[in-house]
Amino acid sequence: MEGERNGLITFASLKEHKERLVDEERENLEPQPQCRIYRVPKALRKANEEAYTPQVISIGPLHHGKEELAYMEEQKIRYRREFSKRITPETWQEFVTFIQNHEQRICNCYEEASKLEKLEFITMILYDAVFIIELFLRQFECLMVRSNAAPYNAPLHLAIWLDLVMLENQLPYFVLEELYMIAFPSNINCLSFLDLSCLFFEDFRISSDENICYRRDDVQFGLNVLKRYRIEHFTDLKRYLMIKNFSRPENEASLLDVPCAVKLRESGVRFKHVQRECFLNIAFEKKRLLSLMPWFKVQELQIPAIIIYDMTEPLLRNLMALEQCHYPSQTYICNYISLMDSLINTEEDVNLLVEAGIICNHVGDNAKVANMFNKFCKHIRLDGLCYRDILKDLKAHYDNPWNHAVSTVKLKRVYFNSLWRGTGTVAAILLLVLTLVQTICSILQVV
Repeated sequence: MEGERNGLITFASLKEHKERLVDEERENLEPQPQCRIYRVPKALRKANEEAYTPQVISIGPLHHGKEELAYMEEQKIRYRREFSKRITPETWQEFVTFIQNHEQRICNCYEEASKLEKLEFITMILYDAVFIIELFLRQFECLMVRSNAAPYNAPLHLAIWLDLVMLENQLPYFVLEELYMIAFPSNINCLSFLDLSCLFFEDFRISSDENICYRRDDVQFGLNVLKRYRIEHFTDLKRYLMIKNFSRPENEASLLDVPCAVKLRESGVRFKHVQRECFLNIAFEKKRLLSLMPWFKVQELQIPAIIIYDMTEPLLRNLMALEQCHYPSQTYICNYISLMDSLINTEEDVNLLVEAGIICNHVGDNAKVANMFNKFCKHIRLDGLCYRDILKDLKAHYDNPWNHAVSTVKLKRVYFNSLWRGTGTVAAILLLVLTLVQTICSILQVV
C-alpha cells in the first residue's frame, strides 16, 4: 500500500483489480475432463440462434430461470406431484441424497460452471429429472394402450421433444438412470430408462431407415449393443441411434471440389434412393442399365432418404455442435452434411434429389432446403473425411470428357428436347442405318 501511495502500482493491487470477479474455486481455463454438456460455440450460434435455444422448457443450469420458459416450471411441479403416486415417500429423500452426493460430478459435466447456490442447484436437478421420467412413463403408457394421445398437444409435444435434444439443455444421463433405478429398484417387469428414452425419441425421425428395433406387440427392444455404449445425455443418445449402423471407412482428410447434383447428372451420374440400415451409408457404384446389354453400365450414386421437417435443421445443428465439441475426430454427421452441401448449390439440385426420392421435403419450398444445406457447414471442421473415396470417384467421373459425351441426359436434352427435334433425330439415325445397309449390300453384290 505504501508503494501505491508513492505512485507505484503493485502486482497485488493489479491482480485484485482485474480478477476480483472470478472465483478461483469455480472457474477453470479448460472444462473438466468429465465435461459432456457444452455451450454451443459462438460462431455456430450466430448462424441460427434459435436452433440452439430451448423454446418451451429449460433442462439443467445453462438456461435455468429464463422468464419465457416459466410456464413449464409450473408443469414440473405438477409432474413431481403426479410422480409421487408411483413411489414411496421415502424415495424422495433418497433422490435428494443421491444428487447431493454427486453434486460435484454433475457440475463437472457442464462446460460452464453453475452460479446457482447449492440448494437451488439440487432442487433444479431433482425437478428437471423427475419431469423427464414422468414424461417418458406417460408416453410409454399411451403407446401400451394404443392411444394416439400424447402427454401434451402435438405442437407442444414436438417443441418439448426438440428442446430435449438441444446440446445446451441437458442433464447428465447417469443422473436420470440412477434416479429411475432408485424409484423402481425391484420391478423386473419395468422397462429400463434406456428403453423409455429410445421410445420417446423414436417419435420423430429424419430418416426412414433409422431403426431402434422396437416392437410394440411384445415389448422387445434389441438394445444390447446400445447398452454397451455409454450415453452421456439425450443429444448423445440421438446421435448414437442415427450413426450406430454406419459403415465407417477410414480415409485421410482432404478437400475435394465436387460438382453439384445437376452437373453430375449431366455427366452421366444417376441418383438412386436406397434403403440402408443407416442414412449415412452412401455408395457410388457401377450398375448395369439393361439386361440385354450387360456391357452398358451407368455410375449410380446411392443415397438413403432424408426427411426435411421444420425440426430437421435444429436437430442436425445440435448434433453437429456436439461432434465439434465432443467428437472432433468422429464428425460423421458433419461429414454427411458436407457431402450433401457439395451436391446442393441451388433449388434445381434439390428438385433433382426430391425427384429421385433422396430428399422428402415437408417444408414446402425446395429453395429453402437448398439454403439450409448451404449454411450448415459454416465454421464446421471436418477431422477426417469418411466420404473421401466417393468424392474422389465422383470428381474423376466428372472430369472425364467421355462421360459428358455419352451422357444420356445430355443426349436427351440436345437431341430430344422437343417432339420435332426428337422426330428429326430418329429419322436421321434411321436414314444413316439404311444408307449403311445399302452400302453393305452393294459391296456384297460386287464380291
